[in-house]
Amino acid sequence: MLTNYNTYVELRLEMVLGIGTDILKIDRIRKSYTSNEDSFIKKTYTYKEQKQAVERSDPALYFATRYAGKEAVFKSLGIDGNIIKLNEIEILGTDTGQPKVTLLGKLKDIAAQKGVVNVYISLSYDTDYAVAYAIVESYIV
Repeated sequence: MLTNYNTYVELRLEMVLGIGTDILKIDRIRKSYTSNEDSFIKKTYTYKEQKQAVERSDPALYFATRYAGKEAVFKSLGIDGNIIKLNEIEILGTDTGQPKVTLLGKLKDIAAQKGVVNVYISLSYDTDYAVAYAIVESYIV
């Protein structure tokens, strides 16, 4: 119950701006991954992603889920994938294991112009495939 009717409250409603999904055969990454010095790895993943990957027992699996995630994120933003660099999308595992997306560089600016405030992502894999689902959220003020 409101007791002070003179208090101004700004109401911000969340709105789904876009969704994206991607599925990837894990062997595509496994066959191309040799080390973090590989040119594909350097141009696709941030330094922090590369660091997290080598801490895993199977770095190629980590890279595969992140690659699917990056594809899902740019699809959810509704932009042409040719105008961005995949290393402008950083997907890191948190302490709880939940992946967190950070947009960088030119892509961060594009997202800000679209009013993006949150990017949610889910990553999963099974024997042969990695899958990702992303939701981009903006605010209506």
